[in-house]
This record gives sequence, structure tokens and C-alpha cells, in this order.
Amino acid sequence: MSVDIRFIAGKAGVSPSTVSRVLNGSKAVSPALQKRVMEQVDKYNYRPNLLARGLIINKSNLIGVVVPSVSGSFHSKMVTSIEETAALYDYNVIITNVRTSFEREKESLEVFRERRVDGIILLHENTLEELKILEGIARLPMVLASINIPGSKLPTVGVDDEKAAYDMTAYLLRTGHRRIGAIFNNCHSLGVLRRRGFLRAFEECHVSCNPLWVREGRCDFSTGESLCAQIFSGYDTPSALFCVSDELAIGAVNYLLDHGYRIPEDVCVAGFDDIPLSSLLRPKLTTVRQPIEEIGREAVRMLLQVIAGKPVDHLLLPHQVIVRQTTCARGGARA
Repeated sequence: MSVDIRFIAGKAGVSPSTVSRVLNGSKAVSPALQKRVMEQVDKYNYRPNLLARGLIINKSNLIGVVVPSVSGSFHSKMVTSIEETAALYDYNVIITNVRTSFEREKESLEVFRERRVDGIILLHENTLEELKILEGIARLPMVLASINIPGSKLPTVGVDDEKAAYDMTAYLLRTGHRRIGAIFNNCHSLGVLRRRGFLRAFEECHVSCNPLWVREGRCDFSTGESLCAQIFSGYDTPSALFCVSDELAIGAVNYLLDHGYRIPEDVCVAGFDDIPLSSLLRPKLTTVRQPIEEIGREAVRMLLQVIAGKPVDHLLLPHQVIVRQTTCARGGARA
């Protein structure tokens, strides 16, 4: 027995177009008629062909999400939030892991277009030129989450990266540190903006920053270890290290502990993100907390507004400096 829309229509004593209207909600149907159709739908466990339905109403209820790495704790937590929020609005999520390959990212957006996703959330940061290429490929509504692309007019949700880095650096300076190193990423948010906030705190405190203690690399544990090794390879080393992701900071902590440094007595370490692992680490990691789950939720809501043709503004969410066990005051200073 083939259960299709015509079969359901026959059992309910209505036309196939009436069944379609009930299932799609495209036009008002009387409660009695709706009840009659849904009784047959439930009785025969009818599930419409989603692709065909999408072609009819020009809507797939699919969201595409582009992430640099699903293995990272930050993006994993955000993707979970995106999936949970999308489900509340009867949307499913397709995730693509592009790592650092722009070619792979272009291919992913072509797949999204072929799958007829209704919109895309980008978690991977590109240049403005690259973003324009991606927009041309997808030709779909897009929202940027936790990234910042200067010159882009796409709706963006995240924290004020410059202010957040400034606040953490100001905290370290306020607690007596003057010899502070840092590890940044090379993208705009985690490189340009957070570096700008880091340096502004030095300038306002009239303290110079030693460029030999500043490094740049990917946001992962192994990079944190290797770049920390470079910073602490000589005799002249910092008393504190600010890393623009918790994974970098945890990698740095591992290196320092493995090489006989006491934390925070010899070296203080601070991170950024407040991933779950940061509070499980021993000693617990001081970090900038950004609302990862809320960013994911708001990204979905913003995207659905864009899909519906509604105007959407950029959204900055609050951050917070969370002081834990990997930092302490120097020289009698107080936090």
C-alpha cells in the first residue's frame, strides 16, 4: 500500500490540495476539516516528501552551518546550541567542517545551495573579498556568529572583542603585572581586534609591551604549547600570559607545568571563551567569558528573521572577566 497525499485525501474525503494546505499551513482551513485530515495523517503515519514539499513552498527548513573545526570545544558548544535552538523552530541543521581550506568552504556552500537550505550561519572568519565570493556562490541569507569581518554588512552576533581583550589585560596590569606576553590568532576578531584591546590597555597604563613576548598561531592546544615554548625560551620572560582562546591557554599551562613553572606563583595565565574545560583544569583557568550558547541561539533567531525578510541589526552580547586560580596579584597589588 502506497501512502501518499492522494491516499490521505481519499481517506479524509477531501482533495489533495486541501491536504497540502493543512500540512503546509499555507491557507486557512476550518478546524473540522483540519481535524479530519490530521486523523488520517496520524492513522497511516504519513510523512510528506520533504524535498517535494520544499519545492512547493520554497522552504526546506534546513540551516547550513560553516565551522572551522567541530572538534574544538568552543565551536562544539556553539553548534550544539544552534542545533537545539533550530529544533525549537522545526529546523534541522547541516554542518560542514572547513578547517582552513577556502576551497572546501566554497564547495560546502555549493552543497548548501543544492540542498536548498534556507540560510547559512558562518562561524569561520574570512576576508571581505572571500566573503563576497561565498555570498555569490550561496545567494542565500547569511549571519555571522562570533566572528567579525570588517566591511561586511551581514548581521553579526558576538562580543566586543577589543573591549573584552582590553578588560582582561587591564585586570592583569591592575594586579601588578608589567611583563605580560600574549598569543593571538591571525584572523580579524582574534588577531586585529583583541590585539588592539591588549595594546590599548598598555598605552593607558603607560607601560610598554615587549614584542618578543607576543606570538600568533592557530587556536588549539598544541599551538599553545609550542608558542609558549618560544616565549619562555630565553632568560627574559613574562610574569603573565594572555591567550585569545582557552585552548591556547590550556596548552600554555601544560607547557609551563611540564617545565617546572608554578602557576600562578611563577607565571599567571589567562584565556578567552570560558569553555567547559577551563573550570575543570587544575589550577582552574582565569578567562574572559563570552556567552557561547547565547551567541548560537541568537544566530539562529537572527537568521530566521533575515529569511522572513525582516531587518536585523548587529548584536553585541556582554562578556565577563572570570578570575580563577591561574592568576594572582604581584608586588602587593590588588585586583
